[in-house]
Order: sequence, then structure tokens, then C-alpha cells
Amino acid sequence: MRLQPVATLPLVSLRDVAIRAGDRVVFVGTNWDINPGEHWAIIGANGSGKSLLTSALVGHVPVVNGTLAHRLTEGVLEAYELGSNYARRGQVVLVSLTDQRNLLLTYAGYHQARWNASDAESGPAVEDLLTRHSIEAINPFEVLPFETSATAPDTLAFEARQQRAIRLFGIAPLLKRRVKQLSSGETRKLLLARAVMRGPRLLVLDDPFAGLDVLARAELKNIVDELARTDVTVVIATSRGDEIPSCITHVLAIDGLRVTAQGPRSGVAWAGFTPTATRATSTSPPGGATGQQDAEPIVEMHAVTVRYGSTVVLDHVDFTLRRGERWAVLGPNGAGKSTLLSLILADNPQAYANQIRLFGRQRGSGESIWDIKARIGWVAPELLLAYPPDWSCLDIVLSGFFATLGLHRPCSDQETRRANVVLSRLGLASDGDRRLAELSHGNQRLVLVGRALVSDPELLVLDEPCQGLDAENIERVNRVVDEVCRSTRTSLIYVTHHEAEVPDCVTCILRLKSGRQTKESA
Repeated sequence: MRLQPVATLPLVSLRDVAIRAGDRVVFVGTNWDINPGEHWAIIGANGSGKSLLTSALVGHVPVVNGTLAHRLTEGVLEAYELGSNYARRGQVVLVSLTDQRNLLLTYAGYHQARWNASDAESGPAVEDLLTRHSIEAINPFEVLPFETSATAPDTLAFEARQQRAIRLFGIAPLLKRRVKQLSSGETRKLLLARAVMRGPRLLVLDDPFAGLDVLARAELKNIVDELARTDVTVVIATSRGDEIPSCITHVLAIDGLRVTAQGPRSGVAWAGFTPTATRATSTSPPGGATGQQDAEPIVEMHAVTVRYGSTVVLDHVDFTLRRGERWAVLGPNGAGKSTLLSLILADNPQAYANQIRLFGRQRGSGESIWDIKARIGWVAPELLLAYPPDWSCLDIVLSGFFATLGLHRPCSDQETRRANVVLSRLGLASDGDRRLAELSHGNQRLVLVGRALVSDPELLVLDEPCQGLDAENIERVNRVVDEVCRSTRTSLIYVTHHEAEVPDCVTCILRLKSGRQTKESA
């Protein structure tokens, strides 16, 4: 075995690596070292291969050439020299959108489960997923050294990590909440807390800021900076340069499933991945300035209140949307935005206990929920859960004609042509026949935007449509939305945590905080 001074050995080393992605071999000839004291950002546009590379880094996809070696335990020099990628359980931890998908599939098996009181009150609470048994996936039949006291060193170490993670992510108020009741951003915080509690030496975060509000993004940057000051090495994959924490010392730029540049942060061109602001919404005119005040109401809500047990999610909210109006709904994680949309989308049974009229009819007056859904084009992050990964992108877009989560009858040639036109406008002209699983997370979201647009609906409900998208695709989505609103009387509800991404067509704002309207609402 060739001896080297310990200080010169990389913690992670890739030598002439190639990675298998389906029937392709990509990232051919990749060389990359992560040295002690370094923290890296992997940057690239949607589809460039960020998630694939992070998955390979933690051993989730095969390396078919070269060596990928971890040296995360003191003294494991021989394993490193032999090119082993072995790492003890918990030493390398990846947090990705796939983890969030799997968590929701486990505890919210269908989309409406979150809104049905009987289902929403079932399943584990947040605190149940923060126990040592849950975090470490302890096998009850595994023979372990006998601990004579609850204060054994391993138990004390875990409890310290547990309390630290709860404090870092500010999730103490969520501990008693059911997992399926969490918002997308709150779920992301739970996953990140679980990752930190495992005590990793290498923490890999794939698009960690997706779904987080402005304050939560700033808090997460501070958390990552704090972790980097300990013995944790951080790797973050993102398409947004403005999401890179200050602790990041090095950048690996990728494009087209290959590494294009790497080195110290100051020496690698990465600023171009910061999204371009479209407009600031704080100066948007009030609803009366749209010229639609005499148009028929599509959505009418009066003193709407939604509660689960003692938790009030919406508190006496008034909201009217008229035909042709374009609204942004803004607010922090847990403000009640998704619950508001669930009432409009006919997914939440508490609509029947409130004064809500959709398309001129009081909820509960005999209308079919499918009649409502057929008039709405909708996209949300959790919609990805509804589609099997082997579905073709074209079929997913076509399902938008029927407002269903599946395609249950053949489509006409005219419908197929329309779906292909929509895919082309979103930059996916060549992806119609590809399986959903073959696309990057960002391009999967574009497919769902196409599903929402394909039927020329009366109302577009776009919940975080640009989550996970790079600057070019954010501009593409908003350009298409603006075109639709210019050429039709389609009404719009647009939800985002990035106010600069709100499209130009938006003229009205509803702001929520802790389930209530704020005074800034137009």
C-alpha cells in the first residue's frame, strides 16, 4: 500500500469515473477530489445531470468505470488505496426531492389524504420520525452491544444531535403535527433535520431550497454555514447561483452530463445560473385596477375557516376572483396557501362547511367535483406523486384534457397535436415519448406545466410552477403564461416563494400569514 500523509488524502475522490444512466454511460472520464476543509456546489441547468451525479456520489447509481473512493473514517487508508467506495451507515447522507416523494407516498397515499380530516389525523407525527429508532432504522433482531443505561454514550450523542437539529431547523412547533399535514416547505425541513440527526461526515443536498420561503431559505443558508464549521463536509446541487451559501469554497459546473469546469468558487463561472428577476410584485396595482371588477366571479369565499383539531389553517379568509383576473398568492411556509387552493380545486371536504362558490355554484349544491376540475388547469409540486415514473411525457400532458391523474381513453389526433405544441413551447419537443423517470426533476415539472395548459382552461392554478427550474426555464414558463393571459380571458392564481418570478400578467395579490389575510393584500 502506498503511504501518503493523512492531511493530503481527499475525503472523496473520483478517478476517471463514468456513470450509468439507463442505457447510457455519462460523465465519462470525470475526475474530482473533495479535500478536507472544502465545501462544494454542483451547478448546472435543468437536465445537466446534477441529481445523477449526487446519486453516484452517495452510491445510489452505479459507477461503471474508474473508482469512487470515500475516506471518511480516520485510518481507513488501505480501503482508499484499493478504490473502495465503502462508507459506514450514516457517514454519507443525501437529501433530495426523491426523499420527499417517498415520504409523501408512504404517509399520504393519495393526493386528497392531506385534506380529509379522518386521514389527516392518522399516521405518524413529526416527533415520531425524529426518534433514534426511526432515524437509524434499527433492526429489532440485530445483536448490538448491551447498553445498561439510557445515558449510554451512543444514546447521549443521538439526543444531542436530535435537540440540535430541532433547534437548527426551528421545527419544535411541528413536533405534534401529523406528517401528512405539513406543507411542502415544512416537509423539506423535516427531511433536512433527519439528515443532520444521522451525524453525517458528508452531507449531500440536492436542490435543498425548493419549496422554502424567503425567511426559510435565509435560515437554511445559515444552518448550512453552521454545519460547515463542524466536521461535516457539504455538497449542494442547485441551478440557482443565489442559493449557494457563503461556506461553499469550490464549484463544480456541469452541462450535458459532463463536467465543464471545477475549482475555487471565485474562479469558476457560475453567476449565470442566478434566475433573472421578472418583476417586483410589491407595487402591483390593486384588484380594482385590472378592469375586471364587473366580470362574473369564478371563486367567491366569505369568512372561510379550515381547522384540523385545534389547529386553525385558514382563519376567516375573504377572497373573490373574477373572470380574467390574474392573482398571485404569497406567504411563508405554513401560511395556508395550499389549503386555500385545495378548496378551489374541490379537493378539501371542508369546503362544504364554508361559504364557497365556484363558477357560480355554491359548494354542496349538487355539483360534481369533476365538473369543477374540468374547468381548471392545475400544477403543484405534489402532483408528481400521482404519475408512475414509466409514463410517457406526452400521455401526462394529454391527461390534462380530462383533469384526471391518468389517461383512461384514447386521445384524438387534434388533442395529440395540441399536446405536442405545448411540449414544444416548453422546450420539450423531443421528449414526448420519453418516460417521466428519464427527465430531470426540473423538466418533470415542465411536463406538469404542460398538463395544466393543454386544455385552455378557464382558470389556471399554478402552485410553485417554477420550483426547481433554472433561469431559462423560469423565463420560458412565465413567457407562456403571459401569452395565455394576453390572448384569452383565462383567470390565474399563481403561488410562489420567489416574488421576482411572478409573471407580468399578475395584477392582484393575496398575502397570507398564519392562515390570515394580511393588510398588504390587494
